[in-house]
Amino acid sequence: MHNKMTMKEMAKKLNISITTVSRALNNKSDVGSETRKAVMTLAQELDYTPNKMAASLRQRRSNVIGLVLPRVEHYFFATIMKGIVSSAQKDNFAVILSESSHIPQKESELIGRLIGMNVSGIILSPCRNEIDISYLKAMKKNNIPLILIDRTPKNYQGHFVKLNDFHGAEIAVKHLLQQGYKKVAHIRGHEYSSIAEDRYHGYCHALKLNNIEYDPALVKTCEFVNKEEGYYFTKELLLSDDKPDAIFTVTDEVAIGVYKALQELGLNIPVDIGVVGYSNSMLSNYICPRLSTIDQPGIRMGETAYEFLRCALDDEDKIKQKVFEAKLLIRESSVRKHL
Repeated sequence: MHNKMTMKEMAKKLNISITTVSRALNNKSDVGSETRKAVMTLAQELDYTPNKMAASLRQRRSNVIGLVLPRVEHYFFATIMKGIVSSAQKDNFAVILSESSHIPQKESELIGRLIGMNVSGIILSPCRNEIDISYLKAMKKNNIPLILIDRTPKNYQGHFVKLNDFHGAEIAVKHLLQQGYKKVAHIRGHEYSSIAEDRYHGYCHALKLNNIEYDPALVKTCEFVNKEEGYYFTKELLLSDDKPDAIFTVTDEVAIGVYKALQELGLNIPVDIGVVGYSNSMLSNYICPRLSTIDQPGIRMGETAYEFLRCALDDEDKIKQKVFEAKLLIRESSVRKHL
């Protein structure tokens, strides 16, 4: 019997994960004494002996993992990074951080470099809906596991951790409609982004559920998804004949630009117009009025992505996928005072 199967049997018999079995056998400090004792006792009963060849291959790898994000300065990605790094440090793993800047060619080059550095695994937030097949093949050839985080191509069959962005957008728009707003505009991200697409479709679905006809004039598409575009598109929306009375933005950063434009136009938030953002950035709770937003649990998502990577490194075959549910944080920007 292969040791890989023996570890699975041990994990099943003790009702713990393969990762915990592996860590106990390798005398890791974060395994409880009772669990460690149970694993070692069972290992003796099963006459378990480590797979020398597999151990040798693992030892050739550095205790380094690669992390590739589209924007390292973005608050949400910073929280993802914190979750990954803090978890990796407990296992004495170092993390090499790279930024793709939303450029597919740069993303491929960065992953190629990480493969060349013989990293143990890679956690990636793709900058586009499609992934470069060439580096997927290279990673498979070099036995380097890949975990996607936040953004995933449609029907992706590998490991991933993400938020239910469709539902997040749906509950944000539903909330605005429940507050009495009638015409909700959406400043969205580009269609090449899976999360922007999911949020856009969630927006459309909420309108449909409430028997509101979709109006393309109320939807504006960002190229760079920043404050400047939020400002520009808000001015464009409010100076048109088809004025909205609420705006749902693809990110909190875009909402900051919305605030500036509304203030210049002399409009009161939330009496004249309601605003809901997305990501629960640090600023969202400090601007005035405080911004209603969808919370993204970046730290927990990062921790989960690292956990999935460790399972893959410990020879656990099962594909692991986790979708976190979105949560709406209702603050002053979307609650009409006169209702």
